Amino acid sequence: MRQRIIDRLPRFLLTLLLSFGLTFPFLGALHVDVSLSVLMLPILIFSLLLEGISLSRRASLFGAIGLLLCFLVWLAGSGFSLLSDVFRAFTLQLSGVPGAIPLVTRETSLVFALFFTLISFLCTRPLAGSLGAILLTLMSLLLLWLADRTDLVPRLLPAAIAAICLLLLERHPELSFPRAFPWVVALTLLAYGFTPRTGVVFSPLKESMDTLRQSVMDRLFFTEPRDVFSLSKEGFYPQGVSQLGGPVNPSDHPVMQVSTPRTAYLRGVLMNEYDGRSWHNTLGGRRYLWDASGVAGQRATVFNQNLPQGELASALPASSEVSVRMLAESASTLFTPQRVQALRTGGELVPYFTNSSELFVTRNLQEGDTWSVSAPLMMAGDPGLQTLIDAAENNSDPEYRAIQETYTALPSHLEEPVWLLAAEITAGIDSPYEKAFALQNYLSRNYRYTLSVDYQPTNIDFVTHFLFNTHQGYCTYFASALTVLCRMVGLPARYVEGYLAQPNAQGEALVTGQNAHAWTEVYFQGFGWLTFDATPRQESPNAENQNSPQGQNPPSSLETETVVTPPPNTEITTAEPLPQEEASPDPNLSDEQDPTEPGLPVEEVSPAEKTSFPWQLLLLMLLLASVGALWVRWLWTSPKRKAKHAAQDIDQFDLWLKDVLSRLSAAGYTRQPGETLMAFTRRLERDSDLSVSLNQLGECASLLHYGRVQPLATDVALARDLAFQLKKTLPWKARFRYALLRLRGVASFAADQALSRPKIAP
Repeated sequence: MRQRIIDRLPRFLLTLLLSFGLTFPFLGALHVDVSLSVLMLPILIFSLLLEGISLSRRASLFGAIGLLLCFLVWLAGSGFSLLSDVFRAFTLQLSGVPGAIPLVTRETSLVFALFFTLISFLCTRPLAGSLGAILLTLMSLLLLWLADRTDLVPRLLPAAIAAICLLLLERHPELSFPRAFPWVVALTLLAYGFTPRTGVVFSPLKESMDTLRQSVMDRLFFTEPRDVFSLSKEGFYPQGVSQLGGPVNPSDHPVMQVSTPRTAYLRGVLMNEYDGRSWHNTLGGRRYLWDASGVAGQRATVFNQNLPQGELASALPASSEVSVRMLAESASTLFTPQRVQALRTGGELVPYFTNSSELFVTRNLQEGDTWSVSAPLMMAGDPGLQTLIDAAENNSDPEYRAIQETYTALPSHLEEPVWLLAAEITAGIDSPYEKAFALQNYLSRNYRYTLSVDYQPTNIDFVTHFLFNTHQGYCTYFASALTVLCRMVGLPARYVEGYLAQPNAQGEALVTGQNAHAWTEVYFQGFGWLTFDATPRQESPNAENQNSPQGQNPPSSLETETVVTPPPNTEITTAEPLPQEEASPDPNLSDEQDPTEPGLPVEEVSPAEKTSFPWQLLLLMLLLASVGALWVRWLWTSPKRKAKHAAQDIDQFDLWLKDVLSRLSAAGYTRQPGETLMAFTRRLERDSDLSVSLNQLGECASLLHYGRVQPLATDVALARDLAFQLKKTLPWKARFRYALLRLRGVASFAADQALSRPKIAP
């Protein structure tokens, strides 16, 4: 036992080095500040425990059962809560919330220390070789490079030392570990010490590598919080982003140049939740890479690419090409029409979309960025739409129920007069499309457009104040009112902010800050979303409503219908006060700045964006772990590796003979009941089309099996050479089945059953 413990000390030391060299840089990349003593203690204890239970087969069995029971007991107690906290903090950290991990620093360091210790223990076993440790070290180095944390490379030196030692022990088993280890440590440290910290920078290569890294991060690991577009950037939230209304004066600074055949509503952000003061997006947390092959179905659903179905799809307007070129910096949002069929981005832009159908890229937009989309440009009032929508209502729409539940929700404080107004406007109308159009016409005809409004009272519902008190406002007033009224009559509706692109005769539109706009989208069963705009049309070039829609198609026949008389200009002052919410300070603002100061543009980051889980990273980690586990299993079951560590020639011969029988079994050649090895090989020699001769192996195996004599070196070489010949000559299907059987352990078990022979003394 003492000698066995002494023989295991080198592997124990390598486990410590490898686990520490993997855990310490990983935690550093997560910005987990943990001391060496705190980190080394669990690694040391767990490594000792693993080495202890692996001293014998019985100890391994009972030790594994004991560890599993202890883990289950701990999990049933406080373990599940601890793991849940660590997992939640880890995902938040990857999603761009750096303050989550420090709250569970000790727990995080403990969990990852135990995880990497277990992986390191498996990689330092004699039969595992050096490949696992080398791959883990290189993967850690790659992750540090991708995360741009090359300053943590020195923390990988223990893992590098362990990997190099394992490689030497694998290639040169005659080397003594006590003699080789000091040289490996010294040479590794010298190599790192003499490596220039700055080096010689070859600019084209560095730029290519930086581009590659950024591309990998954007496409696989993009979880950073982003700037979300808001009309506050154009001055439309003078009372702060949490309060609609107030006087505005948008500037005429150029935003983008748009090529479009007709007026295009370029959506920026879509809101689903109304709280009486403003709109919020609570559905946009999930992110999907636009061109990922696995999200085609989700993309089609989100952008209504499959609606309406069947023959009705041919009745939709043909897709138009809309091209955008930015003339100024902006948020990360891509401004596009509603039903995007195809998207093409210029330069290095990597597009994503959310389940609320917002499109964005992995950085803020810059001057000169370009993209183009193919989409049918349509809005309420276009000829033929009513007939198409009414016909599509009878089609199957599996998403409609969920959309109706989400986009008809309203706050409880809205009072009865608002509900009565919505019901009165739509009284006697059965068609959902006609209801929405009647509400749009009512607002655009009976309320005045103006930018010069009073500040919105913070204790009165915004839409109620507009409908019954002020009777005037700009686009956010009309869009909010239309969205709320549509929901009151059961129509799923959402609030949209973006820009209005109105082209000239050449199909070109210069979009400025004065074209910032807000409107409503209404969902119809079997048809999908459709744009409605209640903001009154501009009546003259000198009119005040500079951001209202211009040059639209003529109104449909529905606009000639009689509308409800507007409510008297009597203020509602008895409304239940809105619940007060404490405004949270914007971390991007300095102490001297007030986020609610009129005219101050506030960059808003959607809370849902911060908590999106990086499923691509998780899948990549699982894939790498699976490949690594299969590779370790393949090395573990290698007959070459087992034969190298076999103590006697008879053990080596048995190993190669088992491998030959396993390959023959994978090719469909199996022994019949009661058939001896010699008879089996003679039958194959006579009846099979194998290109190798097995007679000599069968005779040798029968002699060793029944004669109980020791094999010669030539016998071992014969079995080994036949195994290699079968590896090269068997068809690929047989080689594939052999690989599966070997990974499952079935091949070895079957061969063991066929070669049950008593051991003989040397």
